[in-house]
Amino acid sequence: MRLRLLSTWSAYAKEPGPLPDLDLRLVEHQQKVWEALTRPQGPTVVFDIAMTGDGKTLAALLPLVQTNELGKGVFAYPTNELIRDQTGQVHRWLRTLKRTLEVAYLDATSLAAYAESIEQPKHEALRDYAAHYDLVLTNPDILHLLQRFHYVPKHHPAARLAQTWMNRFRYLVFDEFHVFDAPQVASVLDGIAFIRANQNEDWPNRFLFLSATPNDLLLNALKQAGISYEVIQGRYAHGLQNSAEHRLILHEVDLELVEQASGGIEAWVHKNLEVIRQFFADHPGSRGLLICNSVVTAKRLAAQLREALARDSITVGEITGLTGPEVRKASLDADLIVATSAVDVGVDFRINLLIFESLDAGTFIQRLGRLGRHPGFATYKAIALVAPWAYERFKKCFANGAVVNREEFYRAVHKKVYQVPNRFERYLKRWGTVLSAVRKVRLSKQRHHYQTLLERYDREVSRLIAPPDEQRLRALLQEHKEIVKELERFRGAGRLDVWVHDPHTGAVTQMGLLRVLSATKFELIEREEAQKISEKLEQPFYPNELGLYAVIQAYLEERESIVLRYGGYLSSLPLNQAKVRSGFEVEARTPALQEINRKLRPLPLVTCVADPACFDLKSLRRRFRPPPLFELYNVKDLSGVAYPIAFGLDALLLDSVLFWRKEYQS
Repeated sequence: MRLRLLSTWSAYAKEPGPLPDLDLRLVEHQQKVWEALTRPQGPTVVFDIAMTGDGKTLAALLPLVQTNELGKGVFAYPTNELIRDQTGQVHRWLRTLKRTLEVAYLDATSLAAYAESIEQPKHEALRDYAAHYDLVLTNPDILHLLQRFHYVPKHHPAARLAQTWMNRFRYLVFDEFHVFDAPQVASVLDGIAFIRANQNEDWPNRFLFLSATPNDLLLNALKQAGISYEVIQGRYAHGLQNSAEHRLILHEVDLELVEQASGGIEAWVHKNLEVIRQFFADHPGSRGLLICNSVVTAKRLAAQLREALARDSITVGEITGLTGPEVRKASLDADLIVATSAVDVGVDFRINLLIFESLDAGTFIQRLGRLGRHPGFATYKAIALVAPWAYERFKKCFANGAVVNREEFYRAVHKKVYQVPNRFERYLKRWGTVLSAVRKVRLSKQRHHYQTLLERYDREVSRLIAPPDEQRLRALLQEHKEIVKELERFRGAGRLDVWVHDPHTGAVTQMGLLRVLSATKFELIEREEAQKISEKLEQPFYPNELGLYAVIQAYLEERESIVLRYGGYLSSLPLNQAKVRSGFEVEARTPALQEINRKLRPLPLVTCVADPACFDLKSLRRRFRPPPLFELYNVKDLSGVAYPIAFGLDALLLDSVLFWRKEYQS
């Protein structure tokens, strides 16, 4: 099935912009963001939902460089890959705007390196960042840890470092926020409550969310709290040839929708290798991007394509979560890049060929949005591999050969092709309140410092989320400290993650144990050796509670079947709610199995076990529509019964839709 997506043009702003000294016209959404964030009594929160490629980076940057009203800024990006990409873009825009800012890139590695260079602990390094930089580009994980007092030594005033940052960096930007779910929304709302409790009313903090779509949970919470916000979008025309009133943001694209057969994108590439060769032969100077759902599939394909296309002088690179920084950098110059979700959000590629598979509406639109952003090519071609059911829905929406504008196409993808995943609205009241109560408990231990702050924070969080559930928190702290630990991390504690090293690309990362077991051949090494490898490669060291450190030897051609078992009776603790359990084991074909189970068995894990009399895996997914990457497992206990189970943050999400069954039955 083939479609033609018309070129997309963004309307220029009608009013004169804030840059009279430069030959630079703003488009409408950029002008509106500027006006919203700089006018007196403007909204506290702004959502810019302009289309991909429409200059949201400039929209975010302008209020910081063109006025002193907002103070300093922190821009938070969901991936370190995107931080790197956006750091380059910010510097390019500053040169264009003829402005000077002290800009810092901040991730776990750079923070540790800076702290070591000044021979100070991390909290002092962070204090230096606040003193010396005008703009810090980081990830929300570090921002979350900073706001949760993670870096502050015991017996120091708990909130002082966070207060320093929030009082100096009064302009917070969250990019690509639509990729996050209810736990991250709860964390950000709690952070907003804390910031507002600290802020000087004469110098209020402002928040900008850059997103494909506004997050309903966030919007509803702001509305409930009476916090002013504004949603801004671009105004577009399609299929124009020239226009003095519009800027071309996305070129016309020929889109081929392919019904995905068994074997996925890997099987398609093997079958259609000649299609790729022919495209590069017909269009000299072309550059391509191939995006896989699985990092292991991407690793295999990169190696296979590198060999298969060498005789055609087509160079192949890779950018995945298991690709080291040097290989990533070199891959940017390759003719064809094989990648994963590491490039989904915001990363800018100069390409005219895109081949991709997707998981849902969000990943489909994000990946398609990588194409058509740069001039200089005669043609732009996208090949999208979609599930059979999605292919049938596309056929109902569009005739073969139809010419479609992107706004119409994106609406169909969102509303008619893919189902809307569960937003887990009950999570905020169920677990967001606990997150807030943890902060209150910590501040209460230093009440002589924070009495006024506690009162103001209590008011703010009660409006934004719900009154902190301190009684329930006390029970959790006594019985289930592991649940609190899970909540304290922006993306969860990752208690089943292990340190992983790919010596072929110099990558060091953390990866789920079950994924490592099912997709790789590996050997375990000692912690000290892993630490030396991380230091040698100047990569973060990822200690983990399992105490497992794996060096990948090969990627398996087919995924191994992994079985989870429980060495007791899962029904001995209440079902349909989050509980901490230990006693899990895996069955897998690996020489390291005995060592893995020895360390896994005693590890306390946050779990939510669904009642098998009411649900199996299919019915849970069908009824509650979790996101595609939500992990559910079948686990057999000593009774031989298979129980659906989720771990970590997924367990808390599942709890938020299942716990009411317990209440009803009691």
